[in-house]
Amino acid sequence: MAADALRNNSAVIIPSQPPFEMELDYLDLRQLLIVLEGGAANIKMSSEQPSDSSSADGIPAAESEEVLDLRSSVIRTQDWNLDIDSDEHSVHEHGLADYTAATVNTHKKFQKLVRSAVKHESFKKGEADTVRRIIEHIELVSLKRSSEGFNKVNFSIGVLNCFFICWMLGAYPEHIWLLYLIEAYYMIPRKFYNMWKAKPLNQALYYLDFCWFTNFAAMATLTTILLSGILGRNSIQIEIREVVFKAALGVFCGVLVCANLALPFVACLFHDVNSMCGLFIHLMPPVVMYTFVWCSDRIVEAWPSLFNLSYLEDGTMTYYGGTSSIASYSTTFYFTWWVMYVCFMLGGGGVDLPKKFKPDGTPATPKYDTVFHSTMRDGACIVIGKLFRRRSRAESLTLMETNMFDKIDFCLYMLIHMIAALSSIYVSGFLCFKSKIFFRLMLGASIVIAVVRGANRYTYYTTKMYSRVLRKEFADQLAHHDGEAKEGYSRLT
Repeated sequence: MAADALRNNSAVIIPSQPPFEMELDYLDLRQLLIVLEGGAANIKMSSEQPSDSSSADGIPAAESEEVLDLRSSVIRTQDWNLDIDSDEHSVHEHGLADYTAATVNTHKKFQKLVRSAVKHESFKKGEADTVRRIIEHIELVSLKRSSEGFNKVNFSIGVLNCFFICWMLGAYPEHIWLLYLIEAYYMIPRKFYNMWKAKPLNQALYYLDFCWFTNFAAMATLTTILLSGILGRNSIQIEIREVVFKAALGVFCGVLVCANLALPFVACLFHDVNSMCGLFIHLMPPVVMYTFVWCSDRIVEAWPSLFNLSYLEDGTMTYYGGTSSIASYSTTFYFTWWVMYVCFMLGGGGVDLPKKFKPDGTPATPKYDTVFHSTMRDGACIVIGKLFRRRSRAESLTLMETNMFDKIDFCLYMLIHMIAALSSIYVSGFLCFKSKIFFRLMLGASIVIAVVRGANRYTYYTTKMYSRVLRKEFADQLAHHDGEAKEGYSRLT
């Protein structure tokens, strides 16, 4: 049978997308599936190795680094997370020559595997149905991408919009704030609709995160200013405008600028409104603030009835020192959100929303996801577990698979979030306020990194996505054929 030909080959076709492009030689797929289910069976790397063997560091073979890498990969490619393409790490670790040779070797084995399956004398209707189902599955992936907006119209609009924003920033910086407001009222509700419809977990609660909270505050402020100008009522006192401006300056130039550099999902994917909206809410507010700080005279000249920036032009504004400084107001704004979010997560039950099991151990039916759980699944759980909780990597992966993070994990996460945010306010925010060159460098670096991340994703779409779908589907059919460990396989994929 073709399934036997697949099993007898020396390389396993690994489901999902392993983070280090590894090959597990002489690994029996059925044993791998049992391991993924959480069973106690050990992986035999050769027929000579006893089943109760352990690795050099005392970790059972069933929990070897290869298996942990695979489990981590499967978790990171869940439907509610961005799938991560980490070939750069493999090249860095093993060298370009070794990586290229391993890739060529893998391709040769895969071609040989397919030929042997096709030429096998037992290739009958069952195998033909399997190949047909694989082709249909690949076509479904194409349809899924198209339904998500991967088409020439959306791609063209995304590219043109980026060019338009760059042109506006160079030619008419005094109007950038209005462009931000117009596009925000389109992109943010559009993304919210997609997040509400997201599967397997509803992502609407992502909007409670700090970056979204900041954009909502900016939209409300600019909308109020615009409406007051249209109605001829200057309803916002100059003292309130100054407080709001100071709070926004430290947050935009500090937290959001640094978030562009640090967050891997902030990428330039022209066709994808979700990704472009994520880039928009992190990059556009700093761009708007750049125009207010360094082009204030043009803004006041173009919009005299809306903006009074005398507090910025008279040179009395200070970044540090006293309760009326920029750093003080920005810190107050951050802790306003921080306290509300902690109260919701701890007092409102937000920590327990995505958990797959109830406190008594019975299965739960989670509906909502949060940014905290998404970030923990994306690898933060392993780091926190290793540095602060003395958890093994296998234990952390189990928590990532089930979302069973406790309140201590959340408190540590929020502590790290607070330290990072305040550090960015007091360092990056200050330098952007004092130096026009530094501000430009930070914006330029943010754009370059976002473009590189987008290029990595498009490279994955065009060169690797379908081959990995094919590998996953072959492994899936083998699990169907053997009738073993199917439950564990489907649970993780």
